Amino acid sequence: MPASGPEPNGSVLRLEPLRAWRFVAGKVSALGAVTSPPYDVLEPAIVRRLTDSDLHNMVRLILPRDPELGPSRYDEPARRLAEWQRAGVVIQDPRPALYVYEQQLGSAVLCGLVGLLGLDPARQVVLPHEDVMPHWVDDRLELMQATDADLEPILLAYGDGGAASDVVDDARAGEPWVVADTDNGAHHRIWRVDDPSTLAMIAAELANHQALIADGHHRYAAYLERRRRESGRAGSSVGLAMLVDYNRHPLTLDPIHRVIPGLDLATVTSRTPEGWQVLPGRVDRVPDRIAVTDGSDWVTLRSTRGQESPTVALLHDVLLPAWGVVEVEISFHHALSDALALAGPQQAVVELAAPRMDQVLRSAVQGVVLPQKATSFGPKPRVGLLFRTL
Repeated sequence: MPASGPEPNGSVLRLEPLRAWRFVAGKVSALGAVTSPPYDVLEPAIVRRLTDSDLHNMVRLILPRDPELGPSRYDEPARRLAEWQRAGVVIQDPRPALYVYEQQLGSAVLCGLVGLLGLDPARQVVLPHEDVMPHWVDDRLELMQATDADLEPILLAYGDGGAASDVVDDARAGEPWVVADTDNGAHHRIWRVDDPSTLAMIAAELANHQALIADGHHRYAAYLERRRRESGRAGSSVGLAMLVDYNRHPLTLDPIHRVIPGLDLATVTSRTPEGWQVLPGRVDRVPDRIAVTDGSDWVTLRSTRGQESPTVALLHDVLLPAWGVVEVEISFHHALSDALALAGPQQAVVELAAPRMDQVLRSAVQGVVLPQKATSFGPKPRVGLLFRTL
């Protein structure tokens, strides 16, 4: 998203070079075998498979076990990371760079720059679009502080890039620095950009843009809290991020579905307020629809008043209060099949349609924060190819 120029207080979009850490191919079974999807899309079956794939898989760092241990549960990932560093399983790039990262999975391509994002508490150039859950912010912050690392880059999107996007595309014509294949069939390549004049050109161009937080709101909130607590520490004013020009390299935008304990279809049918049509069955051809099931039957809801806001906002602002739902009890699922496996007569599944990019951008620019887990942007950067220590 282009901005009107540098903000009056000097806040500009910054992506700084870093000395990234990476795994050494000869020390692990394969570079792809030690990587993981982001922590918040890890279902139990995926965790088990990744844990078994290699003793050094990143899931052993980003998803601490045994919640009953309280804060001490983060000590194990910290010790394990330190052991990997001492053993040379992971090494640090000797020179700072920005990194061009490309992920190809079928026809889907994720491509952009990885670096250290300048944090923006005023929300003038780094724009969140959805709310966060405090316990997940605390969880990510405690992990960051225990490991003294940013293990997972957040994902940012901006539009109409120029010189910076040209650098990304030009780099991909050269020999990659790192290559990896992952068990989901994706092919990953990374290039280094460390020429001072090129880095200066990228910095000058990005200063004229705003960026949307596409994925990683909880990690970004943890970055901000770390900055607040450690304001005098070098490195606390930045956090690991990947920046994508969504015009050149479009992102996918998917919904995140809800499972709501205590909700039944009779309540949905009888207590849905005026301004909504309740249709029997699961009707696919209705735009911006909300479909609800108890595992046996479905109803489909559509607003009769038209809407500019994403449907997920209307669900949380209008429908859930009308149904008497306590939001803290809701669980969130990226895969509809995972949600449907939990459906029952007193546990409804809410299937949402994906928001449109224009709806999300408009909300962010206007300073409107959507409900937590409102969107799922993708493809997401694979965890473990590059990470950062403070």
